[in-house]
Amino acid sequence: MCVVARCNDSLGTRGRRIAFGLLAGVSLALGLGFVAAGAWLVLPYSLIEITVLAAAFVCLERRAREWERLIVQGERVIVERMRGGQVDRREWNRRWLQVQTMVGRDGGPARMVLASEGQACEFGAALPEDRRGEVARQLRRLVGN
Repeated sequence: MCVVARCNDSLGTRGRRIAFGLLAGVSLALGLGFVAAGAWLVLPYSLIEITVLAAAFVCLERRAREWERLIVQGERVIVERMRGGQVDRREWNRRWLQVQTMVGRDGGPARMVLASEGQACEFGAALPEDRRGEVARQLRRLVGN
């Protein structure tokens, strides 16, 4: 069994760059238009707006590269997670693993938590709730609890 979870990336890198370019271009054009009309104080605000927009798009790009993978291989259950350019890997004995589903905070979607040997790890935050429940059921059958 292998499950890979990623956040929705409907635009893709190229689409994000095009969207940023269009938004930054419109903002800069408006700022320069106001400068030509004599309202030069608008341009610094346009530049600040473009900077904040660039920071938001950088955060979106980083988030698009994040993923989680759950692998059941023989007697091992492996969870790998890519966050911030770092891969975190946790490994458990399949027979000792407990699969728990917990109601989210404030009645939000249920969370799937894998626990064993004093370690706990949430998996599937990027999965839709129904798919997360299906993965939890399949995993419970495989680990025997």
